Amino acid sequence: MRLIGYALFTALFLFSEALPAMATEFTWKDASGSEFNLADIQQPVALHFWATWCVPCRDELPELAAWKKEHQDVKVVTISLDRKTEMVDEFLSEEGVDLPVLLAKSSDSMRLGVRGLPSTVVLSADGDIKKLYTGPVPWNDEEFTREFLDLMQP
Repeated sequence: MRLIGYALFTALFLFSEALPAMATEFTWKDASGSEFNLADIQQPVALHFWATWCVPCRDELPELAAWKKEHQDVKVVTISLDRKTEMVDEFLSEEGVDLPVLLAKSSDSMRLGVRGLPSTVVLSADGDIKKLYTGPVPWNDEEFTREFLDLMQP
């Protein structure tokens, strides 16, 4: 029975249609319970989806944290698909990663076109999806950084 549930979830995850980012309200909460509403952001933003159970995500997140320290003016929102903030907080503490993290349901990520983790969705100031990176990205690569920063321009 459990196997059927996983198969159904996988099929829904892989074959559901992505909607434009602003077609639906996206509101997520951080560990303190504060809400973050995507519609309130009036600038380009990158949404980085990850989870503690995702090995490539665990490997990539410290690189993203280091990149973010060097590019503090760039709006990058890290969103975990974990169910419990305790798991996220424990991982961040163990790895020494200092990033604010929001929690979301996998259905939210799917509506933005995410089909695997980690994924980074770059949105324009008006909410259009400019680029979707599926899988780990080379945050410490200069060429990637130039491309990414170009995408983040208003």
